[in-house]
Order: sequence, then structure tokens, then C-alpha cells
Amino acid sequence: MKTHVVYFASFVAVSCFELIIDFSPTFLTSQYLLEDQTFSGLFQILEVVQMFVLGPRLILGVREYHAKLVADSDAATGMTSIAFQERVHISTSSSV
Repeated sequence: MKTHVVYFASFVAVSCFELIIDFSPTFLTSQYLLEDQTFSGLFQILEVVQMFVLGPRLILGVREYHAKLVADSDAATGMTSIAFQERVHISTSSSV
């Protein structure tokens, strides 16, 4: 469960970084500045990591966690079943 939180937080961080760059007119205005080239390169690396590492790892981790929960819930259903008796007519007295 802890790894899911780490993968999810990393995925959200990269997505927020991507949104900031996409909607900010001041970032990446000049391709000749060293800072802009650095941000552009870092952004491209983070996008690849997000697409091919964080996303699939998060999906596989959640699927594994869900499969474990389902397997554990099957073990808990082994409760003793209620044994029903055959229908037996019980006579009650008519005097109250």
C-alpha cells in the first residue's frame, strides 16, 4: 500500500509540473536560454518516466493489491454454515 502512495504522488507531481508548463506563458519562451533548455530536457525525461514507469507500475500495484484483497476475502467466507432442520411440526397447546 505504501508503494501505491509513492507512485501516485509521483504521478501527480509530474502531472502538475506538466500542467504548469502547459499553461504558463513565461516558461519555455526562449529555446536559447540554458534554463529553458534544462527545463525542457527535464520535462521530456519526466514525461517518459511517467508514461513507461510510474503509470504501469501504479496500475500493476493496484491490481496486485486488489487481487490480494479478493483472495483474503475468499478465506473469510469459510464461516460455518447454519444447519437447517427438517420441517417438524411442533404442537402447541390450545390453552393459554
